[in-house]
Amino acid sequence: MENCEQYLRLPMVGGKSNLNTFKDLREKITKRVLGWKEKFISKVGKEILIKTVAQAIPIYSIGIFRILKALCDSINSTLAKYWWGQTKEEKKIHWINWNKLCMSKKSGGMGFRDFQAFNLALLAKQAWRLIHHTHSLFYRVYKARYFPNCSFMDAILGNNPSYVWRSLLAARDVISEGSIWKVGNGRNILVSTHKWLPHKPVFLGDDQPNLHVSDLIDSTTMQWDR
Repeated sequence: MENCEQYLRLPMVGGKSNLNTFKDLREKITKRVLGWKEKFISKVGKEILIKTVAQAIPIYSIGIFRILKALCDSINSTLAKYWWGQTKEEKKIHWINWNKLCMSKKSGGMGFRDFQAFNLALLAKQAWRLIHHTHSLFYRVYKARYFPNCSFMDAILGNNPSYVWRSLLAARDVISEGSIWKVGNGRNILVSTHKWLPHKPVFLGDDQPNLHVSDLIDSTTMQWDR
């Protein structure tokens, strides 16, 4: 990808992502961290710089695109080295794993952000808009392009999808794992495949794959049809 293929310093990605696509993001964070004279900064100062500067740099980018795990690991490694005072000339022991440092202080960590988890969280926030903000331009554009005949939660990747759409679908799993259908009339909820109960979906075999929850409700009384 050429440098000119950017808008607002973000890559105009049409297909799959790769490490080179977001190399500017990694380099920007690395240069910023290397510019800090760690010998003159206390641990508290380092904590503030990491949280408010280094980890804030990529927020706009990772709120739109899914970043590859290898790149997230590279950024996490850069910040871990700075935290423990490691330089090119001098290696230092990392007494605590970075994943542990990313836990909350209440849980024994430092409250740093894990970039991969934070990336999915921000993308899930955008995906949530495709579920609830159905009057927005954002929703109307993606609805017409990718899921004209179904809901976002049932949408498929489709043909020649943009990388933004791939990223949103990757974050959809985060929403699915933490949500459950709120049963109204049950017309849009499949009994055997949708998560509408607090336990595993009811297994009915292959003979009734299209049975809806509405089929189990008496339409007159709106009570379960016993």
